Formats: sequence, C-alpha cells, structure tokens
Amino acid sequence: MKGIFINDLNIKKQAEDLEISIWQTPGFLFLVMGLIIMVAMVLVYFVSGYYNSPEILIISEAAIVIVILTIGGSLIKNIENFTETNKMKSEFISIVSHQLKTPLSEIKWGTELFISKHKENAEGELVDFAEKISESNSKMIKLVNNLLNITRISQKKFGLKKEAFNVFEIINKASRENKILAKTKDVEIEILGEKKDKAIVVGDSRGVKAVVDNLLSNAIKFTPKGKVEISIRHEKDSVTVCVKDSGVGIPQNEQDKVFQKFFRGSNEAKFKTEGTGLGLYLAKNIIEQCGGKMWFESEEEKGSSFYFSLPAANSDRNLS
Repeated sequence: MKGIFINDLNIKKQAEDLEISIWQTPGFLFLVMGLIIMVAMVLVYFVSGYYNSPEILIISEAAIVIVILTIGGSLIKNIENFTETNKMKSEFISIVSHQLKTPLSEIKWGTELFISKHKENAEGELVDFAEKISESNSKMIKLVNNLLNITRISQKKFGLKKEAFNVFEIINKASRENKILAKTKDVEIEILGEKKDKAIVVGDSRGVKAVVDNLLSNAIKFTPKGKVEISIRHEKDSVTVCVKDSGVGIPQNEQDKVFQKFFRGSNEAKFKTEGTGLGLYLAKNIIEQCGGKMWFESEEEKGSSFYFSLPAANSDRNLS
C-alpha cells in the first residue's frame, strides 16, 4: 500500500507516462489542492479570530471555495481528457489490429501452401526465402494478437473461461512445442513435481497455455546452455507452477518493471532476442483474471524463477 501511494505521488513519472507537463499531472494538482486547503484552514482561523465581522469571514471562505473548485475542475478536466485519449488509442489499435489479421492470415496460408507444394522441387534458396517470410509473418501475427489482447484487457473485454483442466498436460504440450527452440540453444527441458492426476486447476486452459508457452520460451531464449526446469507443486487450495532457468537473470534495479508493458531488460541485447515486451504483462493479467497470482525471483547472471498459482479444482467454490 505504501509503495502504491508513493508511486501515485511520483509527479515526474506521471508526467512522463502521460506525456504531459508536470503541472498538469493529477498528482501535482492533488498536492496543490491539499496545500491550499491547509493554508485556507489556517487563514480562516486567524481571520475569524482577528475580525468579528461575519461578512469578511463569508467573503474569505467564498474565495477559498472558488479556488478549490477551480483546481478541482482542472483536475477533473485533465482526467477526462486523458481517459478520452486513452479510449481513442485503444480503439485505434483494435481497429488496425483487426484489419491486419486478414492479410497476415492470407500470407501465412499462401507461404505454407507454397512450401508444402514446392519443398521437394523448388530451388533451395527459394524455399528458404519462403520459410523466412513465413517466420516473419508468424511474428507479426503474434504481435497483432498481443496488441488485441492488451486492448481487450484495458477495455475489460478479455473474456476468459472458468473450467477445470490438467495443467500437467498444458506443460507437456508447451514443452513439446518448444523442443526445437531448446535444441538450437542446447537447453534441456525437465518437468518435475506432482503427478498428472494431482495437477487439476480451475481457469482458462487456452490462456494458461499461452502463459506457460511465454515463460518457457523466455527461459530457453535467455539460457545460453544448460537446463530449464518446470515444477508443479500441489498445495491445499492451489497448484503452483515454477519455470526456472539458469540464464542471464534480471538486474535488481529493473525488477519492479518486469510486468509492465513493453519492458525489455537492459542485459537482453547480448542475446539478440526478438520480442515486444508484452508477454509477461499479458501473462500476469491472464493468471490474475483466472483467480491466481504470478511472481518471480531473479538474480543477475544466475537465472530467474517465474511462478504462478491457480485455484485447485478440489472444491465446489472454485467452479462456482
């Protein structure tokens, strides 16, 4: 709670985030209003003690009320302008992303059809070129889907199902899909922990699959060589999943930004990895909307452990 309050009063950060002047930030106007109220209370006290005239007291109080209402009106106007701008931005991203999905899907189908038909007969360079187009197109599709999901989250339209499913099977599937990436990085994937029948949780299976895939692919990308461990631990009312790597880790001074939109660690450059910095932001939102929690532990040059917990499907209240 203390950290949230301090962040709310970080006027410089607010100005940078909202791209406005410091004096226009809600935090600055809030502080000014507080100071004026304090000064006003002191002045009214002294005026009421010095003058016996009720007219002077009424005029001074009226002047103070006018000043407070003026600042309050400015604060409300700034918030309304910011809300409207944010709404327009979200709508714009949503429209553009939807318009991009159709041509990107057509490119995907076209390149996959070309590769499947001409892989044996066409020249090697031509097929390689088509495969590169397909790979780049897949990255664009992932980016568009991420932008759409962020828009849905901001508009509170990110609908997730609440169903019982086996998180062990989700982890197995994500592990198989990331085997090629792991092989190219000389990384071994190991699944530890609970047996299959004890890993039943409540949440959105597709959303959780995207979370596990993101955590696993990140762990592999930032581990030069070694092992990535996925562990499952069953507790009284929840199941906790941990994805642990021995990679680059996250600098201590950047760890408070990990779950922010577009975050990219300063030490990622040496790995030459591609990404948008949206994956962990989306992952945390998905887990929290499923009724779970997400957190991490990390030490630079030693690795990171990302955890998430979901309600266990062991009582009627979890399915209600």
